[in-house]
Amino acid sequence: MTRVKIAFVASGGAARGLAHLGVLRACEELGLYPEIFVGASAGAIVGATYGQDIPLDVLLDAYRLPWRRRHHGPRLHMATFLGAPSRRELGDPGHLLSGAFSIGRLERYLRLHLPINDFRRMPRPVFVTAADIDTGERVVFGPGYEEDTPVSDAVAASCCVPGLFRPYRIGKRYFVDGEVVRTLSADVAVQAGANVVIISNIYRPERGHEGGRSIARRGIHSVLRQSLSVLLTEKERRGVELLEQRFPHVTFLDVAPDLGPYGYLNRFSARSVVMRGYGTALRALATAKEQRVFDKYLPADADYVDVEAAATLAC
Repeated sequence: MTRVKIAFVASGGAARGLAHLGVLRACEELGLYPEIFVGASAGAIVGATYGQDIPLDVLLDAYRLPWRRRHHGPRLHMATFLGAPSRRELGDPGHLLSGAFSIGRLERYLRLHLPINDFRRMPRPVFVTAADIDTGERVVFGPGYEEDTPVSDAVAASCCVPGLFRPYRIGKRYFVDGEVVRTLSADVAVQAGANVVIISNIYRPERGHEGGRSIARRGIHSVLRQSLSVLLTEKERRGVELLEQRFPHVTFLDVAPDLGPYGYLNRFSARSVVMRGYGTALRALATAKEQRVFDKYLPADADYVDVEAAATLAC
């Protein structure tokens, strides 16, 4: 028999990714403490910070009104991401025209402010995913994978939204947002030994109310946001279903808060987004606790590492 090992797997979502902090708040209140963190884009930032014991209140403090702040932790705002071209990019016209901004500014900020910038020194396993733009393959940064890469570089690569940012260079390879390949890399959490995987997915499509104003009448941004949410949610659902079939001994808990009309760049709605994540997670995880999901014990010889065959099925 072996004890339950919880993993937290988080999607991207830019400012909407703040809902992940609400999900983690619910975990703390219910006494659930993940031991493994996997993330892409916004989820990578959450994993790389909370996963090395930066308190949740410190992370939330960045989005409080200035006179209500109590800490001096990292403060990630729009200006932290949108950087000017580097000398290397200016000397490479092709690369310069591959995106509007450089993500290197985020890497520099994280390098200066992360207490630990080495995956091998993290207090618990943290995994970050990105996509190799030349091969189209998923690349995993973290213990047992590309562990020599600094955390700041890995997170910058994972946050590199195609078109908005130029592909991020690490060594001789170029990377873009990890969600280009898979919305969620839950298989990485299983391989790391998790038998309960909490999935925080912010792409739940908005549900229009009968008689209410159609999303089609709210402008192009609303239509694009809804279309992206439908696409990525369906991709995530199918991936989780396949993983459940492959690993029946693992419990996958899908927490998908309804974030309504809040946009991907609207950080001024931080409190509302966090609270929606918190409320959805509290209900879903409390129900799972009542069903004694976290009290189950599994056979000690359960196969946690045979996930290569399922890699193409993972979300």
